[in-house]
Amino acid sequence: MKNEAMKTAVDAFILERINNCGSRPNESLSDAIERLSVCADKLRNTLSAEQRILLTDCENAYSVTDGETMNCYYRAGFSDAVLFLLGWRDSEWN
Repeated sequence: MKNEAMKTAVDAFILERINNCGSRPNESLSDAIERLSVCADKLRNTLSAEQRILLTDCENAYSVTDGETMNCYYRAGFSDAVLFLLGWRDSEWN
């Protein structure tokens, strides 16, 4: 993005949206997260100390991947919305 002020504004907007959605969790997403946690705990209880370290590494990598995926899709959605609004003028697609 060439305009640094616009990039800063977009970053702030996306961070605000991510935080807003995080404060109002979706029930099915909450259920899936809970299920993942229960399964990981059950698995952890069957592992050796060395294997538990690997599981923790996997959980950490998944958390980063999940956050980056959310960030990516928010950016794509915001970009699509801007393109749509710029293309939709005078009650028709331009």
